[in-house]
Order: sequence, then structure tokens, then C-alpha cells
Amino acid sequence: MSDPTAEKILQAAKDAFYAQGYRVSMVDIAKRAGVAKQTLYNHFDNKEALFAVVMQGCKAEASAILQNQTLSIEEKILQFAYALRHVAMTPSGIAGYRAMTAEAHHFPAIAASFYQHGVGVLHQQLASVLGQAHQQGLLCCESPALAADMLFSMLTGFERSRLLLGVAEADDGESSRVAPIVHAFLKAFAPEPHSF
Repeated sequence: MSDPTAEKILQAAKDAFYAQGYRVSMVDIAKRAGVAKQTLYNHFDNKEALFAVVMQGCKAEASAILQNQTLSIEEKILQFAYALRHVAMTPSGIAGYRAMTAEAHHFPAIAASFYQHGVGVLHQQLASVLGQAHQQGLLCCESPALAADMLFSMLTGFERSRLLLGVAEADDGESSRVAPIVHAFLKAFAPEPHSF
């Protein structure tokens, strides 16, 4: 997005949603962005539209990787894994997840939108990539949706539970987690050797 005012609004909205959840007011978002409330509405019709754009922006890098046709399946999954964790497992990502899960029962439609515009799209795209890899004989993946579930769980799972509860242990960097996870995933779904 090339409009600096819109970029400022989106960053303020992201910070506000992550800090306060969906209940944050448009007035508060405008204050964070340093713009008038009317300026905010000139760029975004309502809070739901603003929220959807924030969610789409969060998944952009991971989505672009999955759509990159120049990467091998191994490179694509590895780069996707790093991008997903950059969204989901950073302090802001954990804060956003905590805020939305806390609000889900009050705002079920917004929670559904949070899923559909964010991780739900990534899951569909990943399943499609895995299905294509299966058809090409690059992976043995008869249930791409289940395989996508497994990779998401491996990349977040128990570690996110510890982060949400504030009992995470120090680790020695992303590569110490991501590379072994991706290696294990690819090994589990490696093409079966032909028997002659």
C-alpha cells in the first residue's frame, strides 16, 4: 500500500487490535494513528473492513511464498514455515491470537472473519500446494488438508500454548526449531520408493 496515511492507520489498527482485541474503538485507532476520525473513515468504511485488511496484510508474506512457482517444494515449505512463525509466534502474533480467542464468544462473526481472512486462507493454500506436490510425485500426501493441519500444528502447537501462558522456555533461535520441524514433515510425507 503506497498511501502513507493508510499505512499509518493499518499499523495503528494492528497494534490496537492486538493490544485490546476487536472491542477497541475506531476513535482509539484514529488517536493511535494520529489522524482525525473522519480521515480513518475516508480510508476504511467500518471497523470490520479495517480488521479484514489488517488480517490480509499479516498473511501476505506466507501467502506469496506458497504462490511462488520458482521454489522447490522443500524450499517452499521451509520459507513458508519461517513466514508463518513470524506472524504467529512473535510477541505481537501471540498478543493478537490471545485477544481474538478471548473475544471469540462475544463476536463469533468477527472470530470467523479472523480465521477466514488469515490462517484459513493460508491453510487452504498450503493444502493446495501439498495436493499438487502429491500429484507430481514430490510428496506422498493423500490427504492434503490433514497434512496441512499437521504442519500448522508442528509449527505452533505446544510452543504457542507455553507462550500464551507466559511459561515459554528460552530457545536458541528459529532455525533450531523450524529446520527440524520441516525436515520431519518432509520425511513423513516423502514419496514412497518404487519397488521393482
